[in-house]
Amino acid sequence: MKKVGDIVMFKPTGKYGKWFGGKLGTIERISYSKNGKLYFRVRWLEPVKYYDEYTPWSEFQADRFEIWDGGR
Repeated sequence: MKKVGDIVMFKPTGKYGKWFGGKLGTIERISYSKNGKLYFRVRWLEPVKYYDEYTPWSEFQADRFEIWDGGR
């Protein structure tokens, strides 16, 4: 189970994969939507360029992330 403080990596697939895929961040907050889906607010280790701006954090559904294994 992922928890606040875990380092996660955004999976390089789906709609946002081209911007966030492979990027590392730390889970800051875990929440649930009204329909019960799990979400993570992540503080990126380095701000991510999304279109024409850099974002220091993002919030996505938890299944878009995997625990980072340190590159092993």
